Amino acid sequence: MKSIACFIIGMMIGVFIAFYIGAMFNFMPFLSDDLVISAIGFCTLIVSVVVAICTCIIIKKIENKKE
Repeated sequence: MKSIACFIIGMMIGVFIAFYIGAMFNFMPFLSDDLVISAIGFCTLIVSVVVAICTCIIIKKIENKKE
């Protein structure tokens, strides 16, 4: 249970750092005149990466359990 809590806290810190760095560079890959649109695109990218990471971890745990 402790490792799950550490993973969640680590993921939260990672997302915060990614969002902060993105804001420092004006959400670079998403060029737009409106900052809100760029921020929404960047947040969508962060959420997609987090979902992909969690999916890979779940699949790895399931495969380890089968063996």
